[in-house]
Amino acid sequence: MLFFITLIYANNCLSQTENINTDRPDQSDGAYVVPKNKFQIEDGFTIAKETFINNLLLGYGITNSTEIRLMVDAGKELTATGLMPVTVSIKQRLLKQHAIIPAISFVGYASFEQLASKDFQGDQIPFELKLAFENEITDQFSLGYNVGTSEKFKALNLTLNFGFTPTNKFSTFIEYFSTITKLEAEHNLDAGVLFLVNPHLQFDIACGRSISGPESRFFTTFGVSYIFR
Repeated sequence: MLFFITLIYANNCLSQTENINTDRPDQSDGAYVVPKNKFQIEDGFTIAKETFINNLLLGYGITNSTEIRLMVDAGKELTATGLMPVTVSIKQRLLKQHAIIPAISFVGYASFEQLASKDFQGDQIPFELKLAFENEITDQFSLGYNVGTSEKFKALNLTLNFGFTPTNKFSTFIEYFSTITKLEAEHNLDAGVLFLVNPHLQFDIACGRSISGPESRFFTTFGVSYIFR
C-alpha cells in the first residue's frame, strides 16, 4: 500500500529540492539526517533462502541534526512467520564534512521483543550503537563506513561502502559488512543500484552474499523510498 501511495503522491510533488538520501538498500547507516519537520518512508523486501521479509523504516526530522525512526519488519524467516520485534532508532548528526574530515553521526537502535508475533517474541531489548562516517570525495565518488557494537557490547559491527554516481539519476555502490564476536566472524559483500525518479522518490535494488562465516548465504533486496516535503 505504501508503495502505491508514494507513487501517486510523487506525481504531484516535483518541486526542485535537495534529493532524497536513504539508508537502504545497503547495510551502512549514512551520516545524513532527515531535515527538520520532514517525514521519510523507506520500504522494501529482502529475499534469501527460506526468508522473505518486508522492511519498513519511517523517519522524521525533529531538528536539522536529529532524526527519530521506527522500523517494522514482517515476513518469514526459516519456520518463523509474522511481525518481528519493533525497533526504534535515533540518528544524531555530530559533524558536517569539512575538507578531509568526514561527516559523522551517532546512531542508536533498540528492539522490543515483546512487540512481535509469537514466533519472534522474547523478553529482551537488544540494542545497537554505532558511529556513521561519510566522505564525499568528489561529485561522483563517496566513501561511507560504520563502526558499531551490539549483543551487549560482545559484537563488533563494521561496514565499508564505496559509492559511485555516474549521472544525476543513477548511483551504485559496493560494500563490505561484518559482525565479529569472540566465537565467530561473518564477512559479507553486497552491491546495488539506486534510481532517482525525482528529488522525492527513489527505487533501489541490491544483492549480496556471505564470503565467510558459519554458513553461506545469498540475499536480494529491492524497494522504494519517498520523502514528504
